[in-house]
Amino acid sequence: MTDFNAKIDTQNIKSILLWMPNWIGDAVLALPSVSALRERYPSARITAAVREPADELLRGINLFDTIIRIPNPRKEGMLRQIRFTRKLKKYQYDISAVFPNSFRSAFLLSQTGAPIRIGYDIGIRYLFLTHPIQTNATDTRAQNRIDYFFNVLAPFGLDKPRSEGISVETLPEDPPTDEVLKSIGIEPDEFFIMVHPGASKQERSWRHERFAILSQKLIKQYDFKIVLLGSKKEMPMLEKIKKFAPAGKIQILPELNLRGVAKALKKTGLFIGNDSGMMHLSALMNTPVLGIFGPGSAKTTGPHIAPEKKEIVSLNFPCSPCRQNFFKECKPSAEHKPYCLDDITVKDVSDAADRILSRIRK
Repeated sequence: MTDFNAKIDTQNIKSILLWMPNWIGDAVLALPSVSALRERYPSARITAAVREPADELLRGINLFDTIIRIPNPRKEGMLRQIRFTRKLKKYQYDISAVFPNSFRSAFLLSQTGAPIRIGYDIGIRYLFLTHPIQTNATDTRAQNRIDYFFNVLAPFGLDKPRSEGISVETLPEDPPTDEVLKSIGIEPDEFFIMVHPGASKQERSWRHERFAILSQKLIKQYDFKIVLLGSKKEMPMLEKIKKFAPAGKIQILPELNLRGVAKALKKTGLFIGNDSGMMHLSALMNTPVLGIFGPGSAKTTGPHIAPEKKEIVSLNFPCSPCRQNFFKECKPSAEHKPYCLDDITVKDVSDAADRILSRIRK
Protein backbone atom coordinates (compact mmCIF):
# COMPACT_ATOMS: atom_id res chain seq x y z
CA MET A 1 0.00 0.00 0.00
CA THR A 2 1.32 3.42 -0.92
CA ASP A 3 1.45 5.86 1.96
CA PHE A 4 -1.17 8.61 1.61
CA ASN A 5 1.52 11.23 2.20
CA ALA A 6 3.34 10.05 -0.91
CA LYS A 7 3.25 12.85 -3.43
CA ILE A 8 0.95 12.48 -6.42
CA ASP A 9 2.38 13.82 -9.66
CA THR A 10 -0.44 16.15 -10.66
CA GLN A 11 1.49 17.66 -13.56
CA ASN A 12 1.17 14.77 -15.99
CA ILE A 13 -2.42 13.62 -15.51
CA LYS A 14 -4.06 12.96 -18.86
CA SER A 15 -6.68 10.30 -18.11
CA ILE A 16 -8.87 10.17 -14.97
CA LEU A 17 -11.38 7.54 -13.88
CA LEU A 18 -14.06 8.54 -11.36
CA TRP A 19 -16.17 5.82 -9.71
CA MET A 20 -19.29 7.89 -9.11
CA PRO A 21 -21.87 7.59 -6.30
CA ASN A 22 -24.74 5.17 -6.89
CA TRP A 23 -27.65 7.41 -5.85
CA ILE A 24 -28.84 10.24 -8.10
CA GLY A 25 -28.74 12.80 -5.29
CA ASP A 26 -25.21 11.83 -4.27
CA ALA A 27 -24.07 11.88 -7.90
CA VAL A 28 -25.39 15.45 -8.18
CA LEU A 29 -23.69 16.49 -4.93
CA ALA A 30 -20.37 15.15 -6.26
CA LEU A 31 -20.54 17.38 -9.36
CA PRO A 32 -19.08 20.55 -7.74
CA SER A 33 -15.95 18.51 -6.97
CA VAL A 34 -15.85 17.20 -10.54
CA SER A 35 -16.27 20.77 -11.81
CA ALA A 36 -13.20 21.82 -9.80
CA LEU A 37 -11.33 18.85 -11.25
CA ARG A 38 -12.31 19.82 -14.79
CA GLU A 39 -11.14 23.40 -14.20
CA ARG A 40 -7.80 22.12 -12.86
CA TYR A 41 -7.32 19.66 -15.75
CA PRO A 42 -9.12 21.15 -18.77
CA SER A 43 -7.36 18.85 -21.26
CA ALA A 44 -7.55 15.60 -19.29
CA ARG A 45 -9.95 12.87 -20.33
CA ILE A 46 -12.40 12.35 -17.46
CA THR A 47 -14.36 9.09 -17.44
CA ALA A 48 -17.27 8.45 -15.08
CA ALA A 49 -18.10 4.88 -14.11
CA VAL A 50 -21.65 4.92 -12.74
CA ARG A 51 -24.64 2.69 -12.05
CA GLU A 52 -28.04 3.13 -13.68
CA PRO A 53 -30.14 5.27 -13.67
CA ALA A 54 -27.60 7.98 -12.79
CA ASP A 55 -25.72 7.15 -15.99
CA GLU A 56 -28.46 8.66 -18.17
CA LEU A 57 -28.15 11.96 -16.29
CA LEU A 58 -24.35 12.06 -16.43
CA ARG A 59 -24.45 11.52 -20.20
CA GLY A 60 -25.82 15.04 -20.39
CA ILE A 61 -23.39 16.62 -17.93
CA ASN A 62 -20.75 18.72 -19.69
CA LEU A 63 -17.92 17.79 -17.30
CA PHE A 64 -17.28 14.26 -18.56
CA ASP A 65 -15.71 12.94 -21.74
CA THR A 66 -16.94 9.37 -21.33
CA ILE A 67 -19.69 7.67 -19.32
CA ILE A 68 -19.39 3.95 -18.59
CA ARG A 69 -22.33 2.13 -17.05
CA ILE A 70 -21.36 -0.22 -14.23
CA PRO A 71 -23.28 -3.53 -14.40
CA ASN A 72 -25.89 -3.91 -11.69
CA PRO A 73 -24.73 -6.76 -9.41
CA ARG A 74 -28.30 -7.72 -8.50
CA LYS A 75 -29.26 -8.14 -12.14
CA GLU A 76 -25.99 -9.21 -13.73
CA GLY A 77 -23.96 -10.66 -10.87
CA MET A 78 -20.64 -9.88 -9.21
CA LEU A 79 -18.59 -11.86 -11.73
CA ARG A 80 -19.98 -9.70 -14.53
CA GLN A 81 -18.84 -6.61 -12.60
CA ILE A 82 -15.33 -8.02 -12.15
CA ARG A 83 -15.00 -8.91 -15.84
CA PHE A 84 -16.30 -5.44 -16.73
CA THR A 85 -13.76 -3.60 -14.56
CA ARG A 86 -10.84 -5.70 -15.76
CA LYS A 87 -11.65 -4.72 -19.33
CA LEU A 88 -11.09 -1.08 -18.34
CA LYS A 89 -7.33 -1.75 -18.08
CA LYS A 90 -7.03 -1.12 -21.82
CA TYR A 91 -7.78 2.58 -21.26
CA GLN A 92 -4.64 3.00 -19.11
CA TYR A 93 -6.00 5.55 -16.65
CA ASP A 94 -3.31 7.63 -14.94
CA ILE A 95 -5.27 8.09 -11.75
CA SER A 96 -8.63 7.13 -10.27
CA ALA A 97 -10.90 7.97 -7.35
CA VAL A 98 -13.89 6.22 -5.80
CA PHE A 99 -16.74 8.16 -4.15
CA PRO A 100 -18.82 5.29 -2.69
CA ASN A 101 -17.67 3.87 0.65
CA SER A 102 -18.38 0.20 0.00
CA PHE A 103 -15.78 -2.56 0.09
CA ARG A 104 -16.98 -3.68 -3.35
CA SER A 105 -16.42 -0.33 -5.06
CA ALA A 106 -12.82 -0.10 -3.81
CA PHE A 107 -12.13 -3.70 -4.83
CA LEU A 108 -13.57 -3.17 -8.30
CA LEU A 109 -11.56 0.02 -8.74
CA SER A 110 -8.41 -1.99 -8.01
CA GLN A 111 -9.26 -4.23 -10.98
CA THR A 112 -9.14 -1.34 -13.48
CA GLY A 113 -5.35 -1.16 -13.56
CA ALA A 114 -5.21 2.50 -12.51
CA PRO A 115 -1.82 2.93 -10.74
CA ILE A 116 -3.18 5.55 -8.33
CA ARG A 117 -6.45 4.85 -6.52
CA ILE A 118 -7.91 7.36 -4.06
CA GLY A 119 -10.84 6.84 -1.70
CA TYR A 120 -11.94 6.77 1.92
CA ASP A 121 -10.16 4.36 4.26
CA ILE A 122 -13.14 2.47 5.68
CA GLY A 123 -12.85 -1.08 6.96
CA ILE A 124 -10.17 -2.91 4.97
CA ARG A 125 -10.52 -0.82 1.81
CA TYR A 126 -6.91 0.27 2.28
CA LEU A 127 -5.95 -3.07 0.72
CA PHE A 128 -7.22 -1.80 -2.64
CA LEU A 129 -6.39 1.93 -2.44
CA THR A 130 -2.94 3.39 -3.01
CA HIS A 131 -3.89 6.66 -1.31
CA PRO A 132 -6.54 5.96 1.37
CA ILE A 133 -8.10 9.02 2.99
CA GLN A 134 -8.59 8.83 6.73
CA THR A 135 -12.13 9.34 8.03
CA ASN A 136 -14.32 8.34 10.96
CA ALA A 137 -17.93 7.47 11.66
CA THR A 138 -18.75 11.06 12.68
CA ASP A 139 -17.50 12.50 9.38
CA THR A 140 -19.22 9.79 7.37
CA ARG A 141 -22.54 10.53 9.04
CA ALA A 142 -22.45 14.26 9.78
CA GLN A 143 -20.18 16.02 7.28
CA ASN A 144 -21.82 18.02 4.50
CA ARG A 145 -21.84 15.81 1.42
CA ILE A 146 -20.36 18.48 -0.85
CA ASP A 147 -17.31 18.68 1.42
CA TYR A 148 -17.25 14.93 2.02
CA PHE A 149 -17.06 14.19 -1.70
CA PHE A 150 -14.57 17.00 -2.29
CA ASN A 151 -12.11 15.40 0.13
CA VAL A 152 -11.90 12.45 -2.26
CA LEU A 153 -10.63 14.69 -5.08
CA ALA A 154 -8.58 17.14 -2.98
CA PRO A 155 -5.36 15.10 -3.55
CA PHE A 156 -5.60 16.12 -7.22
CA GLY A 157 -4.43 19.56 -6.11
CA LEU A 158 -7.87 21.19 -5.91
CA ASP A 159 -8.70 24.15 -3.67
CA LYS A 160 -12.47 24.02 -3.22
CA PRO A 161 -15.67 22.72 -4.83
CA ARG A 162 -16.86 24.69 -7.83
CA SER A 163 -20.56 25.18 -8.53
CA GLU A 164 -19.93 27.11 -11.72
CA GLY A 165 -19.53 25.47 -15.08
CA ILE A 166 -22.03 22.63 -14.60
CA SER A 167 -24.76 22.18 -17.18
CA VAL A 168 -27.12 19.45 -18.33
CA GLU A 169 -27.50 19.06 -22.08
CA THR A 170 -30.16 17.04 -23.85
CA LEU A 171 -29.18 14.54 -26.51
CA PRO A 172 -30.69 14.35 -30.02
CA GLU A 173 -33.05 11.55 -28.97
CA ASP A 174 -34.52 13.59 -26.08
CA PRO A 175 -37.92 15.25 -26.76
CA PRO A 176 -38.06 19.08 -26.68
CA THR A 177 -38.96 20.22 -23.16
CA ASP A 178 -41.38 22.95 -24.26
CA GLU A 179 -43.36 20.43 -26.31
CA VAL A 180 -43.54 18.00 -23.39
CA LEU A 181 -44.82 20.71 -21.06
CA LYS A 182 -47.24 22.06 -23.65
CA SER A 183 -48.76 18.58 -23.96
CA ILE A 184 -49.96 18.93 -20.36
CA GLY A 185 -51.12 22.53 -20.70
CA ILE A 186 -48.02 24.41 -19.54
CA GLU A 187 -47.14 27.34 -21.79
CA PRO A 188 -43.59 28.63 -22.32
CA ASP A 189 -42.54 31.01 -19.50
CA GLU A 190 -45.59 30.05 -17.41
CA PHE A 191 -44.87 29.85 -13.68
CA PHE A 192 -45.80 26.47 -12.28
CA ILE A 193 -44.92 24.33 -9.26
CA MET A 194 -43.38 20.88 -9.57
CA VAL A 195 -44.36 18.53 -6.73
CA HIS A 196 -42.44 15.31 -6.16
CA PRO A 197 -44.18 13.21 -3.48
CA GLY A 198 -41.92 10.15 -3.79
CA ALA A 199 -38.56 9.10 -2.37
CA SER A 200 -36.17 6.17 -2.58
CA LYS A 201 -37.92 4.57 0.42
CA GLN A 202 -41.54 5.11 1.44
CA GLU A 203 -40.37 5.82 5.00
CA ARG A 204 -38.54 8.90 3.66
CA SER A 205 -41.63 10.34 1.96
CA TRP A 206 -44.19 12.65 3.52
CA ARG A 207 -47.73 11.30 3.27
CA HIS A 208 -49.13 11.61 -0.26
CA GLU A 209 -52.53 12.80 1.00
CA ARG A 210 -50.75 15.73 2.64
CA PHE A 211 -49.12 16.58 -0.67
CA ALA A 212 -52.63 16.50 -2.15
CA ILE A 213 -54.04 18.88 0.48
CA LEU A 214 -51.00 21.14 0.10
CA SER A 215 -51.46 21.24 -3.69
CA GLN A 216 -55.14 22.05 -3.28
CA LYS A 217 -54.27 24.89 -0.89
CA LEU A 218 -51.60 26.37 -3.18
CA ILE A 219 -53.93 26.29 -6.19
CA LYS A 220 -56.66 28.06 -4.23
CA GLN A 221 -54.29 30.69 -2.84
CA TYR A 222 -52.07 31.39 -5.85
CA ASP A 223 -53.90 29.89 -8.85
CA PHE A 224 -50.69 28.27 -10.12
CA LYS A 225 -50.75 25.02 -12.02
CA ILE A 226 -49.06 22.06 -10.36
CA VAL A 227 -47.14 19.34 -12.17
CA LEU A 228 -46.56 16.04 -10.39
CA LEU A 229 -43.26 14.23 -10.86
CA GLY A 230 -42.85 10.52 -10.23
CA SER A 231 -41.92 7.11 -11.58
CA LYS A 232 -44.16 4.51 -13.23
CA LYS A 233 -44.44 2.71 -9.91
CA GLU A 234 -45.68 5.92 -8.28
CA MET A 235 -48.36 6.58 -10.91
CA PRO A 236 -51.32 5.36 -8.76
CA MET A 237 -50.23 7.77 -6.02
CA LEU A 238 -49.94 10.65 -8.50
CA GLU A 239 -53.41 9.92 -9.88
CA LYS A 240 -54.87 10.08 -6.36
CA ILE A 241 -53.24 13.47 -5.75
CA LYS A 242 -54.46 14.76 -9.11
CA LYS A 243 -58.09 14.11 -8.12
CA PHE A 244 -57.86 16.63 -5.28
CA ALA A 245 -57.97 19.65 -7.62
CA PRO A 246 -60.22 21.08 -10.36
CA ALA A 247 -59.66 19.68 -13.85
CA GLY A 248 -56.51 20.97 -15.49
CA LYS A 249 -54.96 22.43 -12.35
CA ILE A 250 -52.84 19.38 -11.52
CA GLN A 251 -51.06 17.50 -14.28
CA ILE A 252 -48.61 14.59 -14.30
CA LEU A 253 -45.29 15.03 -16.08
CA PRO A 254 -44.98 12.47 -18.90
CA GLU A 255 -42.31 9.83 -18.47
CA LEU A 256 -38.88 11.23 -19.35
CA ASN A 257 -35.29 10.19 -18.84
CA LEU A 258 -33.30 12.10 -16.21
CA ARG A 259 -31.96 14.60 -18.74
CA GLY A 260 -35.53 15.41 -19.77
CA VAL A 261 -36.60 15.70 -16.14
CA ALA A 262 -33.69 18.07 -15.51
CA LYS A 263 -34.78 20.30 -18.39
CA ALA A 264 -38.39 20.27 -17.15
CA LEU A 265 -37.16 21.25 -13.68
CA LYS A 266 -35.22 24.11 -15.26
CA LYS A 267 -38.54 25.50 -16.51
CA THR A 268 -40.17 25.07 -13.09
CA GLY A 269 -40.92 28.06 -10.87
CA LEU A 270 -40.69 26.13 -7.59
CA PHE A 271 -39.93 22.52 -6.67
CA ILE A 272 -41.62 21.02 -3.59
CA GLY A 273 -40.66 17.54 -2.48
CA ASN A 274 -39.00 15.14 -0.10
CA ASP A 275 -35.29 14.84 0.59
CA SER A 276 -34.50 13.01 -2.65
CA GLY A 277 -32.45 12.92 -5.81
CA MET A 278 -35.06 15.03 -7.60
CA MET A 279 -34.65 17.75 -4.98
CA HIS A 280 -30.91 17.84 -5.68
CA LEU A 281 -31.49 17.78 -9.43
CA SER A 282 -33.77 20.81 -9.05
CA ALA A 283 -31.08 22.67 -7.15
CA LEU A 284 -28.55 21.75 -9.84
CA MET A 285 -30.85 23.39 -12.40
CA ASN A 286 -30.98 26.49 -10.13
CA THR A 287 -34.71 26.03 -9.55
CA PRO A 288 -35.97 27.25 -6.14
CA VAL A 289 -36.47 24.33 -3.78
CA LEU A 290 -38.70 23.56 -0.81
CA GLY A 291 -37.34 20.38 0.76
CA ILE A 292 -39.10 18.27 3.39
CA PHE A 293 -36.62 16.52 5.71
CA GLY A 294 -37.30 13.80 8.27
CA PRO A 295 -34.70 11.04 8.74
CA GLY A 296 -32.11 13.04 6.78
CA SER A 297 -30.54 16.35 7.71
CA ALA A 298 -30.27 19.45 5.55
CA LYS A 299 -26.92 20.13 7.23
CA THR A 300 -25.46 17.09 5.50
CA THR A 301 -27.60 16.54 2.39
CA GLY A 302 -29.42 19.82 1.90
CA PRO A 303 -29.95 21.29 -1.59
CA HIS A 304 -26.86 23.04 -2.94
CA ILE A 305 -28.37 26.36 -4.00
CA ALA A 306 -28.35 30.00 -2.87
CA PRO A 307 -30.03 30.52 0.54
CA GLU A 308 -32.73 32.78 -0.87
CA LYS A 309 -33.74 30.02 -3.30
CA LYS A 310 -34.35 27.30 -0.73
CA GLU A 311 -36.67 26.63 2.17
CA ILE A 312 -36.19 23.62 4.43
CA VAL A 313 -38.98 22.07 6.50
CA SER A 314 -37.58 19.91 9.29
CA LEU A 315 -38.41 19.25 12.93
CA ASN A 316 -34.69 18.71 13.56
CA PHE A 317 -35.04 15.65 15.76
CA PRO A 318 -31.81 15.05 17.73
CA CYS A 319 -31.45 11.60 16.13
CA SER A 320 -31.32 13.08 12.63
CA PRO A 321 -29.54 12.14 10.45
CA CYS A 322 -30.09 8.53 11.42
CA ARG A 323 -28.84 5.29 9.90
CA GLN A 324 -32.30 4.81 8.37
CA ASN A 325 -32.64 1.24 9.59
CA PHE A 326 -36.28 2.10 9.91
CA PHE A 327 -38.13 1.07 13.06
CA LYS A 328 -35.25 -0.91 14.51
CA GLU A 329 -34.15 2.17 16.44
CA CYS A 330 -37.44 4.08 16.61
CA LYS A 331 -41.15 3.27 16.59
CA PRO A 332 -43.30 4.02 13.51
CA SER A 333 -46.32 6.29 13.51
CA ALA A 334 -49.79 4.91 12.83
CA GLU A 335 -49.10 5.57 9.12
CA HIS A 336 -45.85 3.57 9.30
CA LYS A 337 -43.69 6.67 8.98
CA PRO A 338 -40.93 7.92 11.27
CA TYR A 339 -42.27 10.60 13.61
CA CYS A 340 -39.56 13.04 12.50
CA LEU A 341 -41.40 13.13 9.17
CA ASP A 342 -44.98 12.34 10.13
CA ASP A 343 -45.17 15.16 12.68
CA ILE A 344 -44.63 17.72 9.89
CA THR A 345 -48.02 19.27 9.16
CA VAL A 346 -49.52 20.68 5.97
CA LYS A 347 -49.37 24.11 7.62
CA ASP A 348 -45.63 23.71 8.23
CA VAL A 349 -45.05 23.15 4.52
CA SER A 350 -47.60 25.68 3.25
CA ASP A 351 -46.06 28.37 5.48
CA ALA A 352 -42.65 27.52 4.02
CA ALA A 353 -44.14 27.76 0.52
CA ASP A 354 -45.51 31.20 1.35
CA ARG A 355 -42.07 32.34 2.53
CA ILE A 356 -40.16 31.20 -0.52
CA LEU A 357 -42.83 32.37 -2.98
CA SER A 358 -42.74 35.82 -1.39
CA ARG A 359 -39.01 35.96 -2.15
CA ILE A 360 -38.94 34.54 -5.67
CA ARG A 361 -42.15 36.17 -6.95
CA LYS A 362 -41.32 39.79 -6.11
